[in-house]
Amino acid sequence: MVRPSLLQRAEVCGLVPVLAEKYPETGDAADRGTAIHAEIVRAYAKPSLADAPETKAAIDWLRPNALGYEVCFEGKVALLDDLDTVTEGTPDVVMRSADLAVVIDWKTGRAENVPEPDDNLQLIAYGLAVCDGGPFRCVLVFLDGGKADARWSRVFEPSEHPALLARVKAAATREPVAHPGEWCGSCWQRRYCDAWKARESQAIALIDADRALAVTDENAGQIMARAKAVKEAAEAAEAIVKAHVRNGGRCVVDGKELSLSMCKGRETADTKALKEAGLTQYLRQGADYERATWKKAAK
Repeated sequence: MVRPSLLQRAEVCGLVPVLAEKYPETGDAADRGTAIHAEIVRAYAKPSLADAPETKAAIDWLRPNALGYEVCFEGKVALLDDLDTVTEGTPDVVMRSADLAVVIDWKTGRAENVPEPDDNLQLIAYGLAVCDGGPFRCVLVFLDGGKADARWSRVFEPSEHPALLARVKAAATREPVAHPGEWCGSCWQRRYCDAWKARESQAIALIDADRALAVTDENAGQIMARAKAVKEAAEAAEAIVKAHVRNGGRCVVDGKELSLSMCKGRETADTKALKEAGLTQYLRQGADYERATWKKAAK
């Protein structure tokens, strides 16, 4: 059985569900997303419990859009096919009316790697599970600070359900074999994948700074794809080392030690004029960011 959140990636790579169960996604972003999801459930009944700006944005968006619907949070659903469970999970929000079921998924991370609602297999699986054979829609709500950006799917009619169910089942039952491709760059588990490691080695072997690389129209695309693979591998390696340092470890290279510190986000360019005019409420500041510096290592 494959969890709904893994269906989209399982559709292109059968090894993802295996690696995701063994090496689940972790980190501050994942923990914050989990906390905000839980806070939204509490704050919907009692808005005063809303603390994070993402939570307030979610409640402000959900209340007017839920008018005329029965709203359900945290209800586990299973999608069945011929009495065999294909996938089972818990949608963030389900809204039901006499004519339509709506499945909502809160997103607190970056939007670029999230499939649009019309093609989001996680939400489609949830929709099939809760619609009772009727039409349904899917909604992605990206929560960025104090704003909610909602993206609605079209209405999926009952005549489309068999084809959608076949697609979900194909992804959920795919052979657990790796299929490296452009999707690897957004895969959290790629560092544990032997196929990805082999792709890295091929990329590094092709891109060698010690020799001239002959670029032709025929191999230019391949070289660019492998250059991207090298960059992604380097970024993943740096992320692992930085996590080690954050957790109290050390990284020393050529007598210099890696140091990490948080910096305040940059203010707007016209801050001086705004401050002099007493209009500090109009100041805008970017998100805090982490700065990496190298200092002489202590012996």
